Amino acid sequence: MNKYYIYFLVLSLSVLIAYLLGGSVIILATALILFDRCLFGRVKIIHGIEFTTISLMMVSIKYDLFISILFCIFILYVFPTIINFSLGDRLITNKNFKVVRIGFGLIIHLLSVIIIFYLKNMDIFLLMSIMLLFGHTLYTLKGKVTQNNFILDSSGIIINIIFNLSLVFFFHSFWLSLLI
Repeated sequence: MNKYYIYFLVLSLSVLIAYLLGGSVIILATALILFDRCLFGRVKIIHGIEFTTISLMMVSIKYDLFISILFCIFILYVFPTIINFSLGDRLITNKNFKVVRIGFGLIIHLLSVIIIFYLKNMDIFLLMSIMLLFGHTLYTLKGKVTQNNFILDSSGIIINIIFNLSLVFFFHSFWLSLLI
């Protein structure tokens, strides 16, 4: 059997199992993560779209803490690594693309899942604001500790926050309809 048929079969079964177990939220969140980590990250035309944060928010609000942590570990880190290893060097135009992304980001995302889970009764716009500030603050602190000549890109952070908050604002009813 051709390996592409096997990949398609495994992907189809995974989507079916995810739908039966978790519904549309986990499928959309998984698709956003895999798109970002396996395809969009290879070419990275537009920087700063927080598919990861939006996906973590949806899963953490909709499901319990255990499922959210498993989602964070497996869908955010393990599956993209396996897929990126199988794709190899194809389609890579982003010079900063890394096949394996396990590191400081995993700690930030696990902490984000816990924070989102406990603050899930807040409005998603306010929750996204908190998560963006939390992530940027921790990455800035990491940069200041690990780099001697760290330069804070404050304009990039402001643009990132405004752009992602406007995505949440303009699609607010869509995000809420998924979480019902």
